[in-house]
Amino acid sequence: MERKMKNTEVTLIAGPCSISEKNIGEVYTLSEMEVKNSLGETQRAVTGVRIVGVKSRTSYTEKEGAMGIDREVFVNNMRSYAQGGGIKDMKMLPSIQMSDEFIRKTGMIVATEIVAPLIQVPLCDKVLKDHELLLWTPAVLQIGWNLMEMYECSKSNAWKLGIKNPKWVGKESDGQNSMEKTWLGIGTYVPQIQDIIYIHRGVDVAESAPYRNLPVHESAKKVKKLSGKQMYFDPSHTFGPKMKDKIVEGTLDAMRMKLSDDEYLYDGILIEAGTSQTDTEQHITHAELLDLINKLAKFRDIVPPKEHKKVVTNTASSAK
Repeated sequence: MERKMKNTEVTLIAGPCSISEKNIGEVYTLSEMEVKNSLGETQRAVTGVRIVGVKSRTSYTEKEGAMGIDREVFVNNMRSYAQGGGIKDMKMLPSIQMSDEFIRKTGMIVATEIVAPLIQVPLCDKVLKDHELLLWTPAVLQIGWNLMEMYECSKSNAWKLGIKNPKWVGKESDGQNSMEKTWLGIGTYVPQIQDIIYIHRGVDVAESAPYRNLPVHESAKKVKKLSGKQMYFDPSHTFGPKMKDKIVEGTLDAMRMKLSDDEYLYDGILIEAGTSQTDTEQHITHAELLDLINKLAKFRDIVPPKEHKKVVTNTASSAK
């Protein structure tokens, strides 16, 4: 008798590296994509979308769009906070307003990067409290205290917190390298009751070329086994622009990987698709995304968005 595989469902989160007025329409296009599931039924093909307003770039620049659509308001809020201000003194971030309107119209999950939890998360809570979110920590900012701040600002909400792996590998001791120890250790800053997701995005090492970041799937396996938490794969930051043509097949290969004989390694995908003012050279096109979706659906079921009654209202527009 054929053994039934665990976690055959896969969560697919797609969208641009960063959101703007120029590409917000693309996100709505993603909400309309469809695929046939294993039962032959037509369903929506994308579980959730990326709506990222602040980017954790290596170098700061005021060039339009380079740091994300929220940059100006975010910096002013940071200055207000530094002078003793609180959430009531902060102005709403544009990407949060976009997220609120998008969720109300589509019912989909929104995923976003958090670079300053005490500034961004309370504003998310103010407008998006009742919505489903995935908030993740950037690979360049892997400190457990940041994740604890995210938890403390959102613990009353049914939100998921994502932890990307650090960019290094490091030396090994007691069966774990320093990247694996740090990746696991960050998760301990949040109580086990919180829904944590580990996100593998490769590592930046000398031998990583032509990858942007070398995938270390064995480390992902180890962290998933030891944590007991879900594991997502970020192919965009793994393959990068030099291997852009390998992203679709590489992602499919990763989705076939197994933790054991009866369990898949990866529970989800966080992928950049469409166009963006940041890192657009590593995005796949919407046509390539549909190709990925149709091939993926032949051996895994994509988790559809929850059924949702569309409401065309925007409470964020009235926020300060």
